[in-house]
Amino acid sequence: MDKIMKLPLLLEPAEEGGWVVSSPVIPELITEIDHLDEIDDKIKDAVAAAKELYDDMGKDFPGMRS
Repeated sequence: MDKIMKLPLLLEPAEEGGWVVSSPVIPELITEIDHLDEIDDKIKDAVAAAKELYDDMGKDFPGMRS
């Protein structure tokens, strides 16, 4: 079952076009998108990568408890 979490996102224009997406809550979460319709899939991938990094470091993922 997928967990649902509210996550503030910052979208900043990228020099080469598109956007850089990050979150002030999870500094390790950063990704780039070319079109807004890509955001859901890219954020899911970025959250999974950040969570894996936290797991590898033995740290609790922000907003979730083990």
